[in-house]
Amino acid sequence: MLVLGAASAALLACNAIVGVEDVTLRTRDAGRTPRDVEEDPEPDDDPPDVEAPAEDRGELALGFNHACGRLPDGTVRCWGDNGAGQVGDGVPFDGSRPNVLTPQRVPGIDDAVAIASGVSHTCVVHRPGTVSCWGSNLFGQLGDGTEQRSSKPVKVLGLQDATQLAGGTSFTCAVRRDKTVACWGANYSGQLGDGLKDDRTTAAPVQGLTGAVSVAAATDHACAVLETGEVTCWGGNSEGQLGIGSTTESLTPAKLTALSDIAQVAAAARFSCARQRSGRVYCWGKNEYGQLGNGSPTAAPNPSPILVPSVGDATFIWTGIDHACAVRANGKIACWGSADQGQLGKGAVSPDEAVATPVTVLGAPTAIGVWTGGNRSCSISDDGRAYCWGTNLLGQLGNGTTETALTAVPVKGFP
Repeated sequence: MLVLGAASAALLACNAIVGVEDVTLRTRDAGRTPRDVEEDPEPDDDPPDVEAPAEDRGELALGFNHACGRLPDGTVRCWGDNGAGQVGDGVPFDGSRPNVLTPQRVPGIDDAVAIASGVSHTCVVHRPGTVSCWGSNLFGQLGDGTEQRSSKPVKVLGLQDATQLAGGTSFTCAVRRDKTVACWGANYSGQLGDGLKDDRTTAAPVQGLTGAVSVAAATDHACAVLETGEVTCWGGNSEGQLGIGSTTESLTPAKLTALSDIAQVAAAARFSCARQRSGRVYCWGKNEYGQLGNGSPTAAPNPSPILVPSVGDATFIWTGIDHACAVRANGKIACWGSADQGQLGKGAVSPDEAVATPVTVLGAPTAIGVWTGGNRSCSISDDGRAYCWGTNLLGQLGNGTTETALTAVPVKGFP
């Protein structure tokens, strides 16, 4: 389900990660400041709070059919499908659960500094570094030690020092203050990175991973950007989504030797993309719908990074099921890959249409970040307003309708 430009804004959420230069420049990612002395007379004895920067404009986190947004004031709004409680309204599971067509506030959250969504769950980092989650919990992805779904936030056990989150299909990962990573939930392909394939209902460390500045998660794999600008990935690899030159899965992190100087990585269902500090974008994995952006769709996977040739000035990237988007230096958004549900925002589409080279999203104002989830995409403009486009059968565009939008439409009530 975190943005930053080469020298502008940074956001971190569902399935993308921002690298070392964005840690200092980002306007939305969680930073760290000392506790107020009046609140804690001995700040050196306690970990510092995690805080969003002063120029924070919020961030979005898109699940498969729901979305949530963190506002600069620390509150959270969610909308779309609510069958598993993923809107976080606290309503008991004792009757029908109508879809939510416009953003509504998640009760009890007023200090969120980072947010991420999986397919049907969402998690936030609170200012002290604790994490809470809500929604589906079939594999323990809420991290509360159970497998019971929850329509209200529940605390992730054993995690007090998180700085950033990523939500995979049915698992969640968090970067900790010591720059290690912990994951929990489904582990059928080794996506928790603990060397095993057993699901976990509480947070467990990713083996051998240190120096991480951010983490991204997808269907059955995850990736992290390191302080060195390197990328390491683990989990399922049936389509080469780990980028290690093969389709062999890895139960622990494996470095991508072909990439360096990476600022951000985004993980999708069966492919991944990375942004270098220069603005160049590389993608790898499944390419059936042109989601690698090189103009040449192929049935066979590409397990090594290849350049997206027409995007050399990206300031932020994100990946959906079978499409990807990038914010460019001028604030315009370019998307590529599967297009038949309007997820590229290019206007009219035909059945089964795919576009293997980036096209400009229509109707989206100057953007500071873009996010994808399912067959849709959303952005936040430089004035803090949210826009979405693509499929909308369950109200996941947040504009008060259930009509698909082929170009960007404003989300009602955000902010």
